[in-house]
Amino acid sequence: MGPFVYRLAYEPIVEASTLLLLIVAVAVHFAMVGLGLVMFGAEGSRTTAFSDATFNLGSVSISGQSLWVVGTAIVLIVALYFYFDRSISGKALRTTSVNRLGARLVGIGTTQAGRLAFTLAAGLGALCGVLVAPITTIYYDSGFFIGLKGFVGAIVGGLVSYPLAAGSLLVGLLESYSSFWASAYKEVIVFTLIIPVLLWRSLASPHSDEDEE
Repeated sequence: MGPFVYRLAYEPIVEASTLLLLIVAVAVHFAMVGLGLVMFGAEGSRTTAFSDATFNLGSVSISGQSLWVVGTAIVLIVALYFYFDRSISGKALRTTSVNRLGARLVGIGTTQAGRLAFTLAAGLGALCGVLVAPITTIYYDSGFFIGLKGFVGAIVGGLVSYPLAAGSLLVGLLESYSSFWASAYKEVIVFTLIIPVLLWRSLASPHSDEDEE
């Protein structure tokens, strides 16, 4: 469905402004949530875990499925780092994301890059769903909150710095501790984390003064 969504919703407006693309993204999200409600219903479901093993580290109990999730996340972080830093297609994707016109001028097929990006995103989303479904109950709209938390983790770690994307683990730990200490506010605590991080990045990044005329 990744290339299909790109072809149907985004390819006709690739030259549009960022604001329009964002509005279309929100519309696509609501459309897919509606389709999910029609196809799967409002009842949540879980799948069978890959492993029923449980490991005890002192007073901490760790399930085998959690180790699968963490291990797969580490493998994906390393794989994405080498893909975007060493491969030709990965560099082409990064170039297209930075400057679409410049990428076209040096011979990069930006349309193919868009399809590849959506294919990778859909594949990663499907894999994450398979890994998370045995741990938490999945509803037709669960992807929104999971994706939003992933976005917070990406902001914490740096959007294009894949080794630092382990910042998502910090978000997961914060959510776990928040569930224990203040379960009613765990979502608020996780999403509020993005504010100090953005402030720090804004103060740490250099700013160029506008030319005065």
